[in-house]
Amino acid sequence: MNCPNGHVSTSSDYCSVCGVKMAADSEPVIAPLVSPDLPSSELTGAIWRIECRVFKTNPASEEAAAHATYESPFQLTLINRVTQIGRSSQKRNLHPEIACDWDEAVSHRHAKIELDPEGNAFLFDVGSTNGTMVNGKVIAANTPNKLKDGDRISLGGKTALIVHGK
Repeated sequence: MNCPNGHVSTSSDYCSVCGVKMAADSEPVIAPLVSPDLPSSELTGAIWRIECRVFKTNPASEEAAAHATYESPFQLTLINRVTQIGRSSQKRNLHPEIACDWDEAVSHRHAKIELDPEGNAFLFDVGSTNGTMVNGKVIAANTPNKLKDGDRISLGGKTALIVHGK
């Protein structure tokens, strides 16, 4: 069953990936193409999707990761101006849109992707403990990194996000 954030959930009550309450009906909830905080007049037609790959083991290198087997893949279409990436915490009331709860090396507040009015996507590491890489290169904390189609975001010990879009 798909949750409102686009994850594939093993539970029908709450999303097993991000923790959001599932819809009361059994049909998947289709998220709107325009977020309430991104007026349609500001949307330029760019659609960004993030494919998540969770590796069964921690790949030793980016090259090894390209050939490694992974499990629990899901995709999320970016519809909000800001998409948080991290681990969920009920105690801290943290529920990131991309919840990497399977990876202890991902910080609760790890990174974010921001969309600008022109439809560009920018990745920020928000001061995570273990850092964030784009295409095998560590990015500086709190510095915008423009994303492009095919970019590979590596975070934690076994999580990779593949960027699809503009």
